[in-house]
Amino acid sequence: MKLKLSKSIIENVLSNVINFTEKKDNSQITSHILLEADTNLTIKATDKEFGIIYHDNTSEILKKGKTTINGRKFYEIVKALNDDFLFLEIENNIATISQNHSIYKLPTFEAEQFPEFPELENFEKVKINPFEFIEGLKKSFLVIDSNNPKYELNGALLDITEDNLNIVSTDTKRLSLYSITQHSNKNFQLIIPKKAISEIKKLFIDNFEIYYNETYLIIKSDNFIFFTQLINGKFPDYKRIIPTEYKETILINKLSLLKALKQITIISQEVKLTISNNSIHLESLSDETFEAQTDIEIESNLNNFVFAVNSKFLLDFLNVIEEDILTLCLNEENIPFTLKSKNFQTIIMPLSI
Repeated sequence: MKLKLSKSIIENVLSNVINFTEKKDNSQITSHILLEADTNLTIKATDKEFGIIYHDNTSEILKKGKTTINGRKFYEIVKALNDDFLFLEIENNIATISQNHSIYKLPTFEAEQFPEFPELENFEKVKINPFEFIEGLKKSFLVIDSNNPKYELNGALLDITEDNLNIVSTDTKRLSLYSITQHSNKNFQLIIPKKAISEIKKLFIDNFEIYYNETYLIIKSDNFIFFTQLINGKFPDYKRIIPTEYKETILINKLSLLKALKQITIISQEVKLTISNNSIHLESLSDETFEAQTDIEIESNLNNFVFAVNSKFLLDFLNVIEEDILTLCLNEENIPFTLKSKNFQTIIMPLSI
């Protein structure tokens, strides 16, 4: 096999695919990427839990064939080369990468050893607006738990019904819900791992198709085919946690709250909020002698309504919404409260004070 590659194009491709390779053990074939040169060049990478296929029609195929090559080493070599064409040639299980006077040699594995990828046959297609899907994953991402013994909490739930699709995540201290109104012919649920969502957010924007079966989710665009294993488990009944009504709803200017929280978090991440007299008084909660406090204006009928919260939970919400005004929904002081912005909401457990 012999290829003539554009340095800038192959570097960009490799920057996307190396995240799908095994990073700790170079003796594993999953530390390699698979190159298949026929009419076009196909590049595959996987750690067996998720993977990617990239189709490249810009590379020049000088000799057909297929091989594997260590993904990270190949990427580092390409980055070090000049912005020009380079050549990759495979002979006697050795990959030779050359450009002008620079030559590198890397060992390869037998291509037949590379893991199989799921095929689209017998997969169901998900009818969903691609842009809304990505927006929902982005907004839900920070609320997904990590390394929870309850494995199903280490991902986001896609709950699809006849009338809408909900993207749900929780870290047990808060729950996020992004709702998309749409029609579906069937009801089903999928749990997508957090690691996979991290890559989906980077790879896709719009103009793609989504497929699933009981084991895998596949996303297909013009250049990429992405797959991930789904989490096998039962997500908590999140609908029981979402309040059906609230005693008080307050409109808050996003920038005003953001500025106030940043002032308080200089001293403490734990913030006490007191709502009264058409204002919210924010003050730091800390055992230290340091103190911070500030006020923001609102319209409210409440008088001396007090609760405390980890400011990170508020900031995470504020940093992913686009609207200038958000809604704070309250019932009692010692039970979860809700932040809303259009079709996105986060229910947050207050701190004990």
